[in-house]
Amino acid sequence: MKRSMPRRRAPRTIPGTSEEILSFIETHGIVDKDTAANAAAEYRRTVEREKQERLTRYVLDLHGLSSIEAEARILSGIGSCRDKGIREALVIHGRGLHSSAAEGPVLKNLVLDMLEGKLKGAVKRYRPGTPAEGGEGVTVIFL
Repeated sequence: MKRSMPRRRAPRTIPGTSEEILSFIETHGIVDKDTAANAAAEYRRTVEREKQERLTRYVLDLHGLSSIEAEARILSGIGSCRDKGIREALVIHGRGLHSSAAEGPVLKNLVLDMLEGKLKGAVKRYRPGTPAEGGEGVTVIFL
């Protein structure tokens, strides 16, 4: 006995011109998969680029440095950020727990004085760190 092969049907086509087909697609809300995929890929690239910009942060730890050493390190760090195109710096100065009560937090005050003085033109804005970043022991600088 011979087996008969099932007949294949011809693919179904939509009659009409390309304008009619596009009109049908717009009317009935059918999404062009290629366009949607390209838009989704562009969105992912944008999100990834923004994420990378946020992650590119210069970290400058001043623990254990004298005021003179810290000032030199801050100036060179800000210059390095400019050269590399980094727009955010995290300065870890500590809370000043080992400073005398009369002086207050020496390195923290040094950083704030420099931001208001020498670095005023180079810095767009700055803020204290969030608890996740280090709280009162950190200053975040935006260049």
